[in-house]
Amino acid sequence: MLGRVAAMWSRALLLTGLACLAAACTFGAEETTTTEAILEVTTTAPPETTTTVTTTLAPLSEPSFPEYSIARRIEATDGRDTVVVLLDPSSYQVLSDIDLYDVVADVVDRFPPIFEAHVVDSPEAADAVLSEAPTEEELQVLSEHYLVSLEDGFRLVYQGPFAELGTAVLGS
Repeated sequence: MLGRVAAMWSRALLLTGLACLAAACTFGAEETTTTEAILEVTTTAPPETTTTVTTTLAPLSEPSFPEYSIARRIEATDGRDTVVVLLDPSSYQVLSDIDLYDVVADVVDRFPPIFEAHVVDSPEAADAVLSEAPTEEELQVLSEHYLVSLEDGFRLVYQGPFAELGTAVLGS
């Protein structure tokens, strides 16, 4: 009996090999030939079970520009205005340094002249960012919600959660 099962498997492998060879020979040709091999195998072993896993990928969403407002503007007579930019946290899921760079660039382009800017994402931080002597509570808020500043009209200095990124030059 064991010899008979081995012979059947040998035939099955031979037919499978021939089908693969036929498919390889016609690969890339205009006409496609399909070879089917129907095997009847009787076995006393328990049937194998198969599991089908279906993976569904969500479509990529369009990147969205964080919404913001000018929370405060200090106009200077020499054209070196200072603004506090308040991001709306409900307008984004994740922020990157590129998002912050783009926000500062947009503010500078849309609301000139700007020499200094401070980008925050909470009203408490917007109130505290220009404080000359911030309290401990204000310092804590700033450490979490003060994101980036624009100095001298061109140098970005990443703050708070982004401080490890250092500086960048606006316009480069």
